[in-house]
Amino acid sequence: MQFRFGAAFGRCTWWIDARQAALLEGGLRSVARRVGVPENLVDADEVVDVLWHRLSQADSPWLLVVDGVDDPSLLDGPGHLTAGTGWVRPHSCPCGLVLVTTCDGSPDVWGAGAVLRPVLPLSEGDAARVLIDHAGPDIGSVDGAYRLARRLGGLPLALRMAGDYLAEVNEMPEAFRDADMPAGFDAFVRALDEPVGRELSPAPMIADMRLLALGLLERRGFRYATPLLELLSGFADAPVPYTLVLRTPLLRGRDGLEEIDGTAVWRSLRALAALSMVDLSQATSAESADHAVVPATVRVHPLIRDLSSTPRYFPLVVTLLAHASDASQAGKPEEPGAWAGWTLLAPHVLHLVEQEAALAQAPAEVQILGASAVEMGARYLQARGLARQAEAVFSKVVQWRTRLLGPSDPETLTAQHNLAAALHDIGELAQAEAVYRRVWLGHCEAQGADFPHGLTARHELGRVLHDLGRLTESEEHLSAVLQSRRRLQGKEHGHTLSAQHELARVLHDLGRWEEARREYEQVLRARRRDLGEDHPRTLTVLHNLACLAQDGGLLEEALEQFRNVHVARSRVLGRTHPQTLSTAYRLGCVLRDRGNAADAYALLQQVHTALASSLGDGHAHARRAASALRTLPSVSG
Repeated sequence: MQFRFGAAFGRCTWWIDARQAALLEGGLRSVARRVGVPENLVDADEVVDVLWHRLSQADSPWLLVVDGVDDPSLLDGPGHLTAGTGWVRPHSCPCGLVLVTTCDGSPDVWGAGAVLRPVLPLSEGDAARVLIDHAGPDIGSVDGAYRLARRLGGLPLALRMAGDYLAEVNEMPEAFRDADMPAGFDAFVRALDEPVGRELSPAPMIADMRLLALGLLERRGFRYATPLLELLSGFADAPVPYTLVLRTPLLRGRDGLEEIDGTAVWRSLRALAALSMVDLSQATSAESADHAVVPATVRVHPLIRDLSSTPRYFPLVVTLLAHASDASQAGKPEEPGAWAGWTLLAPHVLHLVEQEAALAQAPAEVQILGASAVEMGARYLQARGLARQAEAVFSKVVQWRTRLLGPSDPETLTAQHNLAAALHDIGELAQAEAVYRRVWLGHCEAQGADFPHGLTARHELGRVLHDLGRLTESEEHLSAVLQSRRRLQGKEHGHTLSAQHELARVLHDLGRWEEARREYEQVLRARRRDLGEDHPRTLTVLHNLACLAQDGGLLEEALEQFRNVHVARSRVLGRTHPQTLSTAYRLGCVLRDRGNAADAYALLQQVHTALASSLGDGHAHARRAASALRTLPSVSG
């Protein structure tokens, strides 16, 4: 396959955060866009092949840094890292370099194409140059820099912190410096010999550096720097979206933060960054169709985090996360426009599951807030197509709320409802039916048949019954919900339209195609008007109208519609999202039925691989894709 992209893209350096799959994939798609890959291919399944083809043909130097690969399996992507078919691959460009930073140096993980180079402490000469670069050329003698470099053991973080410390001290007027504040390389060596930890191992060395740095900030009037660093160290080891999380009304009055305000938070963050204890990033525009803003973040260096973390602020961390993850602040996790913020929030709220023991020791009101934050994180996982992970987290929330609030509390029923949705998505239909039925009847008993949450549970029960093939029961429930919604909320309300759409799906499968088409088209007009062309709910209606065309034998019409929806869902939801894969499956079947066996096989193979990986070979959708593959000549013949 030949690709033509025009002129070379020039000398470039790209840095990609690989701590999470979404960050890695989004970063590589952004690189593809920047090197001139056409937009229709950037969002397509084959973007990884096109990207590496493009990079291999480059005639200008380029460097791709893939940083923080804690889990090398994330690099497998659509293939396998060791086979050279993953997100990161060997290339044939003589002027290009891929640099991956990782803690996993196992040769069998990286394959034959990788050259493993351990990151060791710097040599004395290089270490001395780092000190001089950060501290400035007039801080002391070169011999003094060598002596301090030896004392710091060549540890990069310690060198950076020491140099930045000396730069800060020397910016102060000499009359304002305390006598014991080291202002030169040799004085810094003497200061390091005073604390208890004198070994040249990383932890004691960085601990000494941290104490000196925080002491300097305290003397310079940054009274909140130490408690703020302690607070930030209580979050997960991931970038913290501080503009969403560090709300001063919630901070003010806490131990050590009694009179803090927004100015003090910002000045403290900048001061900590100046001494290399945290890294600050600015808000950026997301690489997405709506160009949502990715919030500014602060990340504590892992070693500093380990040294600064204490239980003191754990209840405050939970409270801050609960408020930040409320839909009124972060947006609904199901809305793609909110995903830029949720990508950053999710690691922190989901980290509370790992801190279950600590959460259980917190006051009851803090535990309730923690359950709410974790529930929102699980909703984000489900919205991104990670239903199995979401199901495990929702199960925890149900346990916590049952213990704290009781089995019949509305919040507990909400948690059960969310658990049922995840069970539905992973194909556990019988369990999902039982939980939805229990939630529906629980709401009816407490609030009556028209209670909105009860109607939502009955709506979802109708959807599960539809997927179980019990169409008459499904129609009965969905018709009742639709009538209630129209009476209570009107014909144009979003919940009414959802019920109308689900009833249309049942009518479709009952063979009442013209009725189904009329219902779909009414919903589509409203969705386009209220949500826009690319909203997931609009795309769902378009997908189902394409299904109707396919089932009616209108293959040309279905082919065009499925292609459009597949491109849009790939862009909005991601190429491995279950809804995108559902469209890809249907598109593959239409290609097969039109005689395009090669393209059909390639697409259906991708669908089956992705579904088997995420949901398991036994899931109904994975089995359906496998069955379609067996109907193709390249498989059966």
